This record gives sequence, structure tokens and C-alpha cells, in this order.
Amino acid sequence: MKKTLIIALLFSIVVNAQTIVKSSIDSGGGSVSAGNIQMLYTIGEVFVQERSAGDIQVSEGFINPISLKLTINPKVFLQGPFISPDTAGLMNDNLRQNNQIPTTSPYADALVCDVNVFSITGDDAIVDWVLVELRDATDRTIVVESTSALLQRDGDIVAVDGISALGLSSPKTDYYIFVGHRNHLSILSATTVALSSITPVDLSEDPIAVFGGASSLTALNGVFAMVSGDVTPNGEVQTIDLNNLSSALGGSGYSTFDADMNGEIQTIDINLHIRPNLGRGIQY
Repeated sequence: MKKTLIIALLFSIVVNAQTIVKSSIDSGGGSVSAGNIQMLYTIGEVFVQERSAGDIQVSEGFINPISLKLTINPKVFLQGPFISPDTAGLMNDNLRQNNQIPTTSPYADALVCDVNVFSITGDDAIVDWVLVELRDATDRTIVVESTSALLQRDGDIVAVDGISALGLSSPKTDYYIFVGHRNHLSILSATTVALSSITPVDLSEDPIAVFGGASSLTALNGVFAMVSGDVTPNGEVQTIDLNNLSSALGGSGYSTFDADMNGEIQTIDINLHIRPNLGRGIQY
């Protein structure tokens, strides 16, 4: 049986078989559920009435639901900054060191982080922005929720504060997990993942974890990394990527043509990231 807790500054409760009546002069309100317990409170409503029958509850007044966030800990590596790491087991963070990572995400939601996030050093230093999506368990082409996030040197994907696990507002259930990057081939988990309060999702340990297996990742320094070279982002590494990067040689800054993400567009970007990966594409 559902249990209901009603919080108010001033209240009177009349209970019969199906009716709860409440008077309130609250200045805030909302509702939250955990298990079979539901908590409700009102916003500036002098008189609020709830009627319930079985599992159905109808509320009159300004009672707003509050989303209970699920939290995930995805992990990926990018081939670009990991092909020649300065520190074993960690991606390079040259863009951060050069103050070239923007505080506004390059993805559609344009999330913003505090510039001080890029002052973090060591294993948790930020490498770049990534895109994380939850996709429908019955149709993996349907995006249920999408958010920008930050990638640390050790592969952890975190929230925009640079340290916290990634919080999402979708219901706790099964999803495919998508991770994308602006000049690497995106990946999708091979199976759905049951997401709850805190769920680790390591897409770097074993290629079987992603659609396409070894065809979707590249074995590198003891892990499986997302494939670099899609510098003209279209889901494939093609001659157009090579040609466009060649035209941009000598440039610098935060550019998709900087395949190894060291802040400069160089011949090494072609020789180590595009030529070896020509013909590769997303597998999901």
C-alpha cells in the first residue's frame, strides 16, 4: 500500500475511506517518491485536496513532481590524446594545459562549466567535452536523454563541475549508452545497461561491450579506445577527412582537425590518425 506524508506549515487533515483534505499556506512545494513512500507539499495554496483510490492519486493545487536522478560513471578513452601518452595509462591533456578547451560545450545543449574546472590536474584533469546519450531499450535509434559531459585523463566521464558522477533525470531502467566526441567515431553499448542510483559503465575494458566489437574501437596501451580521425564528423574516416585536414595544416587551437588534440594541426595528425583509420566507421 502506498504511504503518503503531507508536509505543511499549517494543516488540518480529515481522513475517510478515499479522501485527504489539507489546508496550507506553504511558500514552496513539490513531491518526491522512494519505494512505496511518497512525500507531497504545496506551493502557496490555501486549500489543497487529494483524492485517492487504490494506486491512483489526483491532487488539486500546485503540486509539482521532482525528478529523482540516476547517476552513471561511464569510462572511455580517445585514441587521439592516448596514442603517445605523456603518462602511462592517462590521456594527454594538452588542450587544457594550453587553455584551449572552451567553457561552453561544442554540442547542441551548449552546457557551460566554470573555467576553474580546467585548473584540476593529475588523473582527473579534463581532456575535452564529450556527449553522452541514453537510448531506448527497444529502439536504440531513439535518444531518451542527451547531455554534454567532461572527460578526465583516466577515462572517467563526469559532470560539468569536473569531478561529480554524471547525473541524469530519466527513470531508472534499462538503456543503451552512447558516447560521442567531436573528432572520434562514436560508440554505443552492445547491450542495454540497467541504470540505478550509481552505475559504472566501462566501454574501454573489452570490445565486446560496444556494438561492432573490435571494429568500433582500437586496442591501445592496454585499453580499447574510441577511433580517431573523423575530423569532418560524419561517422566515417574518409578521404574527405584527409583532404580537409591537409588544407588546415599549420593551424592551431580548438579544432576538429587537431586529431591528436595537442592544440596544433600537423602532419602527424594525418599519418597517425587518418591514414591508419581510413575506411572505418560507426558500427551501431
